[in-house]
Amino acid sequence: MLLLAVITVAFLPSLVYVIWVRNTERYSREPWRAVMRSFLWGATFAILISLVVEIILTYFYTKTFELARGYEFIAVHKESIDALVLAGFIAPLVEEAAKAYGILSSKRYIDEVEDGFIYGSSSGFGFAATENLLYEISALLTGGIVAWAMISLIRSIASALLHGSATAMTGFGYSYKKITGRGGMRHGYGVAVAMHSSFNIIASIPIFLGGMHNTLIYIIPLVIAILYGALAFKYIRGRIRYYDTRSPR
Repeated sequence: MLLLAVITVAFLPSLVYVIWVRNTERYSREPWRAVMRSFLWGATFAILISLVVEIILTYFYTKTFELARGYEFIAVHKESIDALVLAGFIAPLVEEAAKAYGILSSKRYIDEVEDGFIYGSSSGFGFAATENLLYEISALLTGGIVAWAMISLIRSIASALLHGSATAMTGFGYSYKKITGRGGMRHGYGVAVAMHSSFNIIASIPIFLGGMHNTLIYIIPLVIAILYGALAFKYIRGRIRYYDTRSPR
């Protein structure tokens, strides 16, 4: 029963966001089977690919980092540097690339510019659902019900919205190129990585300033991260409405 509750809490917010985004398009809404295909790609294969690649890259980063530990600055700030590299570079680059295939899995349904936002965000929300499940199980096992509830609430708003909104930009890059012949998926991917990286860096501020025992060091980045995700999601929905009203009927 508890396991079912944990899975539901992890997946339900992302599924609600998928419905919300898909229904933002007023005309020629995307078929559910295609939307859910992208969602399931993000929730399964994108997670597995990211996990494997990130483990490999982290291993090589750790081995390379050992060569530079003799420098005093690096030795003193190792934890912060690790957080910056892993959260600010490795994770965004790998995860946004893996989630991009969720867009390509439904590419034959993309025939309007706004469609890229929908399939990109669906893949991103699928990824967020499984990632949240892993984090929330960890919180439950180590911190109990209270820790699980807090992590679930925070991640269902901030992290989930960020994952969906970032990958929506990759989808937009693909659809814009397909429909207009301008731009390209790599441009959208670059924006997605920048969004993901900046979000992770903001969320990692308490790690960078771990030596400071001030509650605001933890609260302010958390509030900013939540606002970041919410505003990004609002922007994506606004772009869907914009292109939806301008698409030929």
